Amino acid sequence: MEAHLGAVPVHLVDLSLNGARVISDARFTPGSDTELVFDWNDRAVQVACQVVRCTLYSFAKAPGEKSLYQTGLVIKETIGDADQVIRELIASYVIRALEEQKANARGIPPLGPYAFVIGKGDRYRRCELVDGKWRRTETTRSEQPPNGFTISADVAPYYVDLLCQTYQLTDEEGKRLTQTLAQLSINKAEGIPTRRYLP
Repeated sequence: MEAHLGAVPVHLVDLSLNGARVISDARFTPGSDTELVFDWNDRAVQVACQVVRCTLYSFAKAPGEKSLYQTGLVIKETIGDADQVIRELIASYVIRALEEQKANARGIPPLGPYAFVIGKGDRYRRCELVDGKWRRTETTRSEQPPNGFTISADVAPYYVDLLCQTYQLTDEEGKRLTQTLAQLSINKAEGIPTRRYLP
């Protein structure tokens, strides 16, 4: 995905709620502060970042070519609705990966579309797979269990059922992706940079 780090054009290759990785022909100084800006689904994302590392990615192989550098960033603060957009972007990639895994496993198209919902409070639903059966409990703890997932209690039962079915049908990577999608529904996860208020 094309983006800008400060005024420098970069290619965004990895993104999480806490950081990002970009590739460009420019070198950035570790420890320096900058802003990462990109568009997704016609929505602008702007986050304040700090460079944590910058390493050589590939040498120039011919005259006129430039060497490429890989830069790791930690997100210090999101600006405007950037936090929401990043969550939706990550969820869209996780959903796509899960649908592809289910389709491949069954030899048929995925069951249907998913919806991504962000929770509004501090209530969660813990879904654990025990002896082939789902045990669902209400909780105030947001940790992901080893055999299942924890999701916001505000998520509709239909989508919880869909995640349970997906979790059972997929391999270990699919199970990890399901937990990631469930974690994204929890709006107040620890370690997530808070958004900056813009009047």
